[in-house]
Amino acid sequence: MAMTTSKSYYSLNGQPIADSLPLNILDDRGLSYGHGLFETILMHQSTLPLFDRHLSRLNRGSNALNIPIKSDLIYNYVQLFLDQLKGQSIVQGVVKVIITAGTGGRGYKSPDTIEPRVVCSYSNLPKDIADYRNQAINVRFCEHKLPINHPLAGIKHLNRLDQILARNEWTCDNYHEGLMSSQSGHLIEAVSGNVFIKTADRWITPCVDQAGVAGVMRSLMLEEIFPACNIPVSVSLITMSELAESESLLLCNSIKGLAKVGSIYNHGNQLFKSLPTDQQTLMLRRKLIELYPQYQ
Repeated sequence: MAMTTSKSYYSLNGQPIADSLPLNILDDRGLSYGHGLFETILMHQSTLPLFDRHLSRLNRGSNALNIPIKSDLIYNYVQLFLDQLKGQSIVQGVVKVIITAGTGGRGYKSPDTIEPRVVCSYSNLPKDIADYRNQAINVRFCEHKLPINHPLAGIKHLNRLDQILARNEWTCDNYHEGLMSSQSGHLIEAVSGNVFIKTADRWITPCVDQAGVAGVMRSLMLEEIFPACNIPVSVSLITMSELAESESLLLCNSIKGLAKVGSIYNHGNQLFKSLPTDQQTLMLRRKLIELYPQYQ
């Protein structure tokens, strides 16, 4: 059986961090300004099954933030970290990869030569992962709205203040997730994942070219799972009226997988809509588990 641990494990540029961090990391641009990116990646049997998709998003993000780092280098550092974990008999959990623009520069201005840092860390799987995957979950609308920011839309940069403000709108255990909309009132994403809705005639996932994150599980659903089920899906703006009339709502992220929403609540904790489980939702979940058993 895989070892369960609460101990923390880290590496910096491929080297294990034993007790303390180098002092110059306190001046790191990722820490000071959020000048960097991150990925949280599911580890299953000492492998990262969706790592290619995470790496592709890191490449897009590093280009957007002008952080010069090669995919091969990231890959090698992550593999070294997996070896470190395997040496401790840790074979499943969550691996987080942070890439920063390193140290230097004057204020916001980047240094003439950026020397990126790659930090890897490990944590256990979320405690609520079984409920998320196997039960119809409750969600609520978030009052905080996502700003329009085309240059940063889609990538997973280190500045997650919008998600922090949204997530801290509730403290009870009644809700697994929150739904976030844009300033114009269109549904964009969940606090920690992407969304798919089923209308009377189609499945839709919101555009994330102006706000939100283009999730790894979202891309997997669009490119593999929906086609494998022969279920049409499109990317489009989603209005609140479309959500109100929807027949099904799915949430997804690359750690927890796919979740069926049973009830949506408003800001005042009043029921907005209940959603039954439909056959296409069951089909999509079965196909995901068939192709990627780590999400069962």
